[in-house]
Amino acid sequence: MLQSSPVTGGLGKLLGATTGQRVALALRIGGTVATDQPDISIVGQDGRILLLSCRRFIDEIVMGDACFVCSASPQDKSFNDEHIVPRWVLKRYGLFDKEITLPTGERRHYRGYRIPCCVDCNSLLGKRMETPVSELLDGTYAEVAERLNGANLRLLFTWVSLLFFKVHLKDRSVRVHKDPRLGADIVGDIYEWGDMHHLHAVARSPYTGATLLPEALGSLRVFEIADELTNDGYDYLDFTFDQTVVVRLGKIGIVATLNDSTAAESAWSDRLDLIDGPISEIQLREIAAMFALANRDLITRPVFATLVYDKTTVMINARRPPLRLKEFEPEAFGHALLFAVRNFVDARAIAVNGTRDPAKVAAAIATGYVRFLTSEGKFIRPVAHRGEVS
Repeated sequence: MLQSSPVTGGLGKLLGATTGQRVALALRIGGTVATDQPDISIVGQDGRILLLSCRRFIDEIVMGDACFVCSASPQDKSFNDEHIVPRWVLKRYGLFDKEITLPTGERRHYRGYRIPCCVDCNSLLGKRMETPVSELLDGTYAEVAERLNGANLRLLFTWVSLLFFKVHLKDRSVRVHKDPRLGADIVGDIYEWGDMHHLHAVARSPYTGATLLPEALGSLRVFEIADELTNDGYDYLDFTFDQTVVVRLGKIGIVATLNDSTAAESAWSDRLDLIDGPISEIQLREIAAMFALANRDLITRPVFATLVYDKTTVMINARRPPLRLKEFEPEAFGHALLFAVRNFVDARAIAVNGTRDPAKVAAAIATGYVRFLTSEGKFIRPVAHRGEVS
């Protein structure tokens, strides 16, 4: 597993927040809120926290040891912690005794890769999220594609959001240097956690019962994978600061951008429309680079809102602005693509201009003019892993 793009940048600020007896509303631009705002948390009539303020999100979830779903303290409830990569994935692809690679290069066993979660919420996520998703993604690509209706797309988007959030929350306990003599820096300290407040609201929606309205969904595409270059049936990579993630589960490939209100797939629709068959792992990662760059280049970001009615009903919505992007920069795309396929380059699995030499292939990709997905307006069928210069 690889994660974390080196590209950084803030996404916005809080526009405002209002509360009232009937409606509570929290606004976020592109997922960002200010951490110095008043506590606007809303507790439902049944005692559940339906809206967790950014202040409490930072204090209790990010910096504390509370259950990441309900915000309960380990002193108040029993905990058994949540597998970051779900148990059904570990079982289906035989990963319990295999290792995951952290951003620092450190390797840990999947079975011990967990974050704080109370017993009740762990059980709830299993029932409302993991079991339905495991059934949704079981079978051939054709069988999975047939199930991807509106409700199941929202379910899958929520699941990917949950996975992305858990991966990054875990980084709050990952040291940059394994040797403490080199410093006590924490990987998660480089993240703008306010940017993940909206993502957290989506990730815990199985608990709050929040309805995700169409504008709150990000870009999401599911593909059939034609071949597999990695040994494991499961693969994961993300662009942290662009909130873009790619997940492969056997022959099913998923690419999602979580905070763009579908801007990325709209921006690249002409390229995506050319795909008329299975794609390779490398092409899957190129699509992730495309989505990440589009999200990064948005001039005006969507405004997300969590609304609570009568302390019972929760909705997550967004105001989607007209699509406007910065001018395309080939070098920026090249660096994003190189980040996405670097492990394949180093393994000499990619040939560009007749060479598999990692240094030469990396230099070519970094220019931004190498494509694996399309060439001259046509989809490149994944018969060989050769880049085309466009």
